Amino acid sequence: MIGIIGPAGDPQVVCVAAALRRRGAATTVLDLGGFPRALRLSLRDGAPVADGVDLAAVGAWYVRSLPLPLPFRVAEGGDPAVARRDYAAGRERRSFLAGFTAALAAGGAALVNPPERMAQHFRKPEQLDALRGAGVPVPSTLATNDPLAVAAFAAEVGAVVYKPLAGGGRCRRLAAADLVPERLGRLAAAPVLFQAEVPGRNIRVYVVGGAVAAAYEIVSDELDYRGAESDVRPAELTGAEDAACLRAAAACGMPFTGIDLRRRPDGGFAVLECNPSPMFAGIQRGVGAEPVSDALAGFLLAGAGAERSEPGRDADQPASAPAFR
Repeated sequence: MIGIIGPAGDPQVVCVAAALRRRGAATTVLDLGGFPRALRLSLRDGAPVADGVDLAAVGAWYVRSLPLPLPFRVAEGGDPAVARRDYAAGRERRSFLAGFTAALAAGGAALVNPPERMAQHFRKPEQLDALRGAGVPVPSTLATNDPLAVAAFAAEVGAVVYKPLAGGGRCRRLAAADLVPERLGRLAAAPVLFQAEVPGRNIRVYVVGGAVAAAYEIVSDELDYRGAESDVRPAELTGAEDAACLRAAAACGMPFTGIDLRRRPDGGFAVLECNPSPMFAGIQRGVGAEPVSDALAGFLLAGAGAERSEPGRDADQPASAPAFR
């Protein structure tokens, strides 16, 4: 059996579940977002238990989302006692869910992607360091709360964009108005990630099990194209781009990833990010093909040892999707 961790109605969950059913695989969906109010979970001497789910029968999990609560500050004017209670409850939920997913992996099930890889979404500087170490071209980057460092960086590299270090917010261009003391003073509340802007075309590349499953050019007039796509079409990668994406996925330890690549007008390129839980359902619906969910389904089945024989392949031959144990 193949498990999916995430909301049953999430478009990516729906796509992967359908791809698994087409291959004759039994599936189960576990929405950890319902914990603890609507979902009962237990850890008994390290063994995970979930109401209504035979966890021992699941050989591999597609991890779409892990609802791990983050710490927060007390809102001004709020009740400190209530805030402390809510903070403590959130910390307990986070601790339990981290232990629960670790127990799934410890029991022999493969997780795609495991929690420590999913956490890279919140640790962009760490991921960029891993990419640089693997020889993957990335933009010049500054993470800082120092206004003087920002001004010096902008003077050195020219056009600059900025975004949150932990993801979630939109990418914006650094304007002259952002370099005034009042704006830069906001860095005292939290650091920001600044990068040299890479001009060119947006390419989203999906890597599954050490191979490129699909690549698309995303056309948009906006710097941050999310929700502002005017066209999406299949893209052909150059040999250098293909090799860099495979190195990037390996460097980040992600069996499955969506890589944001920017192709420069001069033919060069830079990798912006490796997403550990990328969206792909909308793109597949737009182009009328499902290479990502099909590749992911095959990879999950191979990792669970449950890949069925394919036409033209003997039963004792290995499956086309690589194992990942």
